[in-house]
Amino acid sequence: MNTKKQINNSTEKITFFNLPSTKLFLIFSLLSTIILIVVSIVLPLILNYPPNSINTPFDIEMSGIPYVAQFACIGIIAVIVIYFVIKKVFKPIDEWYKNKNDLKYNNSKNIDIIRKRCLNLPYIIFLVELIIPSIICFTILSITGSHEKTMILKITTLIVAFTFLLAVTSYIFTKSLFSKILSEIYRKDADIGVRINIGTKILMQVIPVCIIGMLLIALVGYTKSIKSSEDALFEVYSKNLSILFDENETYTYSRIKNLLNKFLIYNESASVFILSENGDVDLLSGPAPSNFVIKYTLKYAEQNNGKTYDSYAVDTQGATIKLNTKDGSYYACILYHTDSSEALTYIIVTFIITFVLMLILLIIFVRSLSREVSTISESLSHISDNKDVDNFTTLPVISNDELGDLCTAYNNIQIMNQENLQKIKSSQDLLIERERLASLGQMIGGIAHNLKTPIMSISGAAEGLSDLAKELDMSIGNPQVNEDDYHAIVKDINTWLDKIRSHTSYMSDVITAVKGQAVVFSEDQIYPFTISELFNRVDILMKHELKNSITTLVIKNETTDNDLIHGNINSLVQILNNMISNSIQAYNNKDKEMTINLSAKVNDNRIIISVQDFGPGIPPNVQERLFKEMITTKGKEGTGLGLFMSYSNIKAHFHGEITFDTSENGTTFYISLPIYKK
Repeated sequence: MNTKKQINNSTEKITFFNLPSTKLFLIFSLLSTIILIVVSIVLPLILNYPPNSINTPFDIEMSGIPYVAQFACIGIIAVIVIYFVIKKVFKPIDEWYKNKNDLKYNNSKNIDIIRKRCLNLPYIIFLVELIIPSIICFTILSITGSHEKTMILKITTLIVAFTFLLAVTSYIFTKSLFSKILSEIYRKDADIGVRINIGTKILMQVIPVCIIGMLLIALVGYTKSIKSSEDALFEVYSKNLSILFDENETYTYSRIKNLLNKFLIYNESASVFILSENGDVDLLSGPAPSNFVIKYTLKYAEQNNGKTYDSYAVDTQGATIKLNTKDGSYYACILYHTDSSEALTYIIVTFIITFVLMLILLIIFVRSLSREVSTISESLSHISDNKDVDNFTTLPVISNDELGDLCTAYNNIQIMNQENLQKIKSSQDLLIERERLASLGQMIGGIAHNLKTPIMSISGAAEGLSDLAKELDMSIGNPQVNEDDYHAIVKDINTWLDKIRSHTSYMSDVITAVKGQAVVFSEDQIYPFTISELFNRVDILMKHELKNSITTLVIKNETTDNDLIHGNINSLVQILNNMISNSIQAYNNKDKEMTINLSAKVNDNRIIISVQDFGPGIPPNVQERLFKEMITTKGKEGTGLGLFMSYSNIKAHFHGEITFDTSENGTTFYISLPIYKK
């Protein structure tokens, strides 16, 4: 096969870095690094992280792991896990690649395993790259404990969206890698693996991009709406605190507390508390503040003009003012929620509706595209399966794109097919005629030899009749010749006449059989005939070849004269003669008794004709190609037309079938033909 040639010609030096698994791993590592860098930059902007909250001592104090280190951990763990997964699933492919010049690794079984892996692995890797990074991200964020559940959900959702992009991009790049391997080990009868239609492939690559775009728009929209709400609330609360307190005045703790108790809040879930410099909290109302807001207020509230945050997101923020007392400084804090359940619900519903509509439209488009491709594919399949190949059908060109070009190319192929079919039919008729004349030439020698016997017998009979005529003439008027003598002469004359009639009848049958094979086959010669007529002609035409090869033809006919076949009897005679000739030539051992069985019987309204020999059988390499191509085992003496044309003739003109059984003890060909119904 071509694969072996391609493999043996390979001179590539195999190293660790050009192994398929290493190439795939490097592609994944590069893509995942780029995407992680992009996500690490985009995430704080989209989710509006508080100032100074990441990659600072405060970040380490809250999370234990800096923001950049978290992404580095996600990337490193994902790369390590996927490295071992890729190396595991790629092991057979790597082994083959390293030893592809060794024929031991290129057997059919091993090649099939490699093909299945190459065809199915892109989709497995797609799922692995989609799932593993998301799980790792969720796990790391949960372990750090610095993020709320809603925040973890938002970040994980965003990571899932970007891993979709990673999986799709990696899939596109790795397909070229697998395609190169598949082209090296291509076989005509190779397994195609799990079939995934073109529509599904398009959805796999388009939907992730749509999801990413829609998620980014939704998150940015939600974040910006919350940011606007936060700015407005901060402006109000900060202004009220400035009115209520004077930062230059020295207060008593009790007065700060009394004033704060009178502070007007606009949200029932807001928290009002006093925070000391050592982190003690005196809660006046609402939920207790988190450790995040306490530490952030002490470190960065003054830098942010009194603004503080409750987490890494914008959902809960606060306004503070630093007040002086005789016992030290305190922060008067108002912590309020800026999230909007209505806005979030609106965004989620809009996202779902938009996604569903987009998906429906995309599916309709993909199905339309798939339908156009399927139409062309099915039409080409009809040609490859020899269906409707004589019908000149064209596809309407309904688009001015690549599919339109494909339809045009298909139509051009159809035109070329019709031209080639005409040439093939002309060549086929010529080849058949040459084969027929060659067979006829072989038969003429045998027929001439077979006709010598009846001609000599007729010649002898003529001499006998001549002698009897002279004897009769001389006996006229002879008194010694009586009536019984005349009867004896007449009896001898009738005996010679019977012999002449027998030999002339045989010669007439021979001439009819030869004439049938000599004339060009035509529709005028198609008529119903019996198996007896068929076998009689075969016996006459093959008698000389059978006699010369010392082969016995045993004829067994279990059909009746009511079991008729409709078609060209001469065509079927030629087919059987060809099979019998092949059987004669199959006997290699001349010492072995050479017998060929020609039989016919009726089975399920069909006539089964069989030609059986007891030779060495048909070689396996010939069995696979029999009936499919012109093949001969006779060297220059054979054309390969015999069985190939016989099969075509039986299928096309008799609506029958040819099958065979073969073993080391002989071969039997079966011709199944429908019984003609008057």
